[in-house]
Amino acid sequence: MSPREVLRKAGISACSIEDTNRRIPLENMKKLWNLAESLSGNDCIGLEVVKHVNHTNLHALSYAHLSSSSIRESLERSSRFSEVVSTAMKISIRNERHEVIVSWHKVEDLHYEPSIHAVDAFIALLIKSCRKISPDIHKNLIAINLTRTKPVNPEHHRMMYRCPVGFSASTCEIRLERDFVDRHICSGNSELANINEQALTNYLSRLRKNDIINITNKVLIDLMPTGDLSQEIVAKTIGISCRSLHRKLKEKGSSYQAILDKTRKHQAIQYLKQQELPVTSITYKLGFNDTSSFSRSFKKWTGKSPREFRKHGQREEHSTSE
Repeated sequence: MSPREVLRKAGISACSIEDTNRRIPLENMKKLWNLAESLSGNDCIGLEVVKHVNHTNLHALSYAHLSSSSIRESLERSSRFSEVVSTAMKISIRNERHEVIVSWHKVEDLHYEPSIHAVDAFIALLIKSCRKISPDIHKNLIAINLTRTKPVNPEHHRMMYRCPVGFSASTCEIRLERDFVDRHICSGNSELANINEQALTNYLSRLRKNDIINITNKVLIDLMPTGDLSQEIVAKTIGISCRSLHRKLKEKGSSYQAILDKTRKHQAIQYLKQQELPVTSITYKLGFNDTSSFSRSFKKWTGKSPREFRKHGQREEHSTSE
């Protein structure tokens, strides 16, 4: 199968991967990762990414990292600007006695779980970048824990990181020696780091303006409890005119109503999982005026009323959340 055919099957246009100011939806990236695993027969395919990415691929993020004065400074920079790489995961850093723990968490209200291969690639790239400024990082890696299930050949991960690797963990995390993380790196250059941070800030600003579908989705989730979900209010909250919102969504092949329905549907399914939450409460959480309106909409989306859906134990959950 040709690369273009693989992209087509994943619903990704070939031109989009050449546009640095364009995001590829998480849903499509998951399809691409699944195809990559299926075609290669490699359930550790995410680790292969490090062989094909160098410091010029991530531009200002890589240069800011290379000018860091310590591994901690680099990790904190990666946390602040992780959105450059992905909007699906957030990085947190905490101290625990003699260790520093770097962990990954899914962004709240994300409709799809990030691919295990994307997480593998992200962590592998972070370790590779740290190795650029501190080649002895492997001597100071205490452990890496991953939420993914154990692969067929876990040695791929152990050879990559040269430290104990755990699978099916509750959180994705890297554990490092604290002294190593805080050790001064002579090649650090604060002026160069600041220049690249400004470039990253400008780049993220452009990306966020282009990422209108995700922005609209997040605003809708915030506004739902108020019950005022008019397109005018959403546009005003984003900071653009109603006409501009309509045009931008149309350019992305979507519409305000389509995003509203998809967001409400997803939230409704998540709420219905909570057996103790009354349908009446869910109705108002989703911004509907009454339960009959909510029930009609939900039945249109799923073919079942909310109570029927809950009664059948969400057996249709997978098919209705696509």
